[in-house]
Amino acid sequence: MSYQNEIKIRYQHFLNFVPTISEFLKKTHEREDLQISFKGSIESDLVTIADKGSEELIVSEIRKAFPNDHILGEEGSNYEGSSQFKWIIDPLDGTVNYSHRIPLYCCCIGLEDIEKKSAVMGIVPMPALGYIYHAMLGEGAFKDKTPIKVTQTKEIKKALLCTGFPYDREERIEQLMFNLKKFILRSRGVRRTGSAGLDICWVAEGKFDAFWEEDLKPWDMTAAAAILQEAGGKLSTYANNTFHPYVTSLIASNGVLHEKMVEILQEYLDI
Repeated sequence: MSYQNEIKIRYQHFLNFVPTISEFLKKTHEREDLQISFKGSIESDLVTIADKGSEELIVSEIRKAFPNDHILGEEGSNYEGSSQFKWIIDPLDGTVNYSHRIPLYCCCIGLEDIEKKSAVMGIVPMPALGYIYHAMLGEGAFKDKTPIKVTQTKEIKKALLCTGFPYDREERIEQLMFNLKKFILRSRGVRRTGSAGLDICWVAEGKFDAFWEEDLKPWDMTAAAAILQEAGGKLSTYANNTFHPYVTSLIASNGVLHEKMVEILQEYLDI
């Protein structure tokens, strides 16, 4: 079987499975008790019954349909397979929003080619909003069945940007506020939705022109990164190094603004 077909089989299988995940997340969101707990000592780093249940559904389906693939899940599902593909899963991105009954959350199902260290497929359902963003290598990016593309905004002053903050923000608050201030003053505006997967998909669709955030994890980025790349966008680290799912800082842009985003984010390092 060809390489492209290997990816396509996985892509189509999980597009068909997405309604099951979306329905679970919507139904669970209606529950009075979401069984909220904390990861470690940081009270903003939450986990709910939905995070765990969604990951169990996804992992069970992968193990059944693609038993030789590797798995990396945010809630601890790790499996060492024998194929060149690794599923990287955030079962519920935007858990704080979800726990506060805010509809800005998603599920991120990404596929990495381990040998190339690249994101080759991404599916990001947003159950409360009723959309599915998705893409696979070489086939373009879509919102449901509609093709999506990044903007062609060329100037930061005309750009609408988005960002997020790491859980250990107390330790790096000066740098976070320095960068935020710079972008607020130079752009059309800055938004923060509370879901990196959603943010990157909205850059891919052209709602935002660029996104930046540090200390993201592979499950936060992989699925949406594949979508942004297929929508014509660009990804890198703050230092403009090549993107892969394990980078520790991320710029995701329409491509046209990318060098300017890098330039501004380097200013803190120069003071």
